[in-house]
Amino acid sequence: MIFTPTKDQKEIRDEIINFTLANLNDPNEKDCFSTKLWNKVSEFGLLGLNLPEEYNGMNQNYTTAAMVYEALGYTCENNGLVFAINNHVWVCQQLIYLYGSQQLKNKYLPRMACGEMIGAIAITEPDAGSDAYSMRTIAKEVEGGYELSGSKMFISNGTVADIFIVFSKNISDNRLTAFVVEKAFAGVSSGQDIEKMGLEGCPMSEISFNGCIIPKENVLDEVNFGDHILRDALELERCYEFAPHVGAMQRVMEKCLQYVEEREQFGRKLSSFQAVTHKIAEMKVKIEMSRLMLYKIAGLRDDGKNTYMETSIFKLFVSEAYIKTCQDAIQIFGAYGYTKEYGLEQELRDAIACSIYSGTSEVQKNIIFTLSQSEMLLK
Repeated sequence: MIFTPTKDQKEIRDEIINFTLANLNDPNEKDCFSTKLWNKVSEFGLLGLNLPEEYNGMNQNYTTAAMVYEALGYTCENNGLVFAINNHVWVCQQLIYLYGSQQLKNKYLPRMACGEMIGAIAITEPDAGSDAYSMRTIAKEVEGGYELSGSKMFISNGTVADIFIVFSKNISDNRLTAFVVEKAFAGVSSGQDIEKMGLEGCPMSEISFNGCIIPKENVLDEVNFGDHILRDALELERCYEFAPHVGAMQRVMEKCLQYVEEREQFGRKLSSFQAVTHKIAEMKVKIEMSRLMLYKIAGLRDDGKNTYMETSIFKLFVSEAYIKTCQDAIQIFGAYGYTKEYGLEQELRDAIACSIYSGTSEVQKNIIFTLSQSEMLLK
């Protein structure tokens, strides 16, 4: 599979790069969620990239989105902000577009595309992380809608989100249902921002639902059909939350390439030491293999194909590659890499979590093995 970008795609990519470099790398805006940067992203139109024009979108396809988010990861050093954008776009806004009624689309999408409402997804619970089907949040039918009770944990965008896609169990048969829940609904509350080792630009918190009444029209798709929505949410997340990591690896590699030409040890440039250059060569291999898988997945989605296996492979490979790339970069820079001045310690702190969120590396291996077994049995 060979992906050759069109003239329009190249122009969009260049616009994203120029915009990001000019607007999103303020070092004073990295330590917490930045409303200032969010507003700039909203005004630029990035949030509506894949939505139709009727919802204030740009009507671009999945392949263009892959290129845009890789470019965003390459040029935006505020990895937390990129993570916040991804959570808003792909696992909240996009799910409403794909599975919401026309009423839900009209009500929420134009405001989300303009950044007036911030989105999030709520799956993980205090006692149910990778084991999503052990969730205890319950929805029972009541007059006028559904009563939602329970709590969700480690919710990205939790403290700033206005709207959540919340997954719950049916009290009678444990089947999943997805609801569109506004923070303004009675019975919804969010906890304090949870301090993390990285990704500070994306707030994270607990969300609680205490007898929250959800209108019937806020069911996403149909009652008890949350399983396939959850599956698609994970596909989108594992592709587009990790697309920026491909760009970030490229950025880190280029820093290393520049440094080894400038730094001398034992009377020679670092670029003359094979032990150093092989680390950079391995970075390049990881980037190219990741990029190939990214555009394969995007192309398959544009063709309406299932990508559950491919996104698990991509997520597993990229998360491990991104962490290793950052570790090797610090090794190349030596003591300078360990300081805050060069930004590499932050890159590593931001990268570490990617082998955990959206299903741990171990979970991805389980998925890949199980689906590989099924493929063989079907032959």
